[in-house]
Amino acid sequence: MLKFVTGLLMYSFIFPRAYVAVVPKGIKWIKDHFYDEIPKDVKWARGYQKFLLGLLFFLEVFLQSSWSAWVAYRILEYSMKAESYKWGYFLIGAICGEAALGYIARKEENVDLWVALRSIIPMGLLIEFVINPRFLDTLFGWLVNISL
Repeated sequence: MLKFVTGLLMYSFIFPRAYVAVVPKGIKWIKDHFYDEIPKDVKWARGYQKFLLGLLFFLEVFLQSSWSAWVAYRILEYSMKAESYKWGYFLIGAICGEAALGYIARKEENVDLWVALRSIIPMGLLIEFVINPRFLDTLFGWLVNISL
């Protein structure tokens, strides 16, 4: 249990801070160079801008959902090995995983529907992945080979 808690706490501090330091700046750079420079009078510009925003939304949801999947894999891995107090792994894992995603959500500057969805989807997926491990394997089965 100590190995699980220390590892999860360590990564729960590292991941959100690294995410907040890197991803929003990268997305701002992409928007500055590929979104704002397109003239409004060009016919295809509006469709391009919507496509780019959708792609950036998908990228952020994917990165945060990958975190949820990794935490769910850790919870399931350690709880299956445990002989007692399996619920402790689920509780500690859910708190650490959701706290990291909550930290990322709190650092958002302009909150609207899409920003809220970017945070809500990965938070809900963490619980869904733990409840339904087959769904986890379907979406993020490749993550096990990379992270373990």
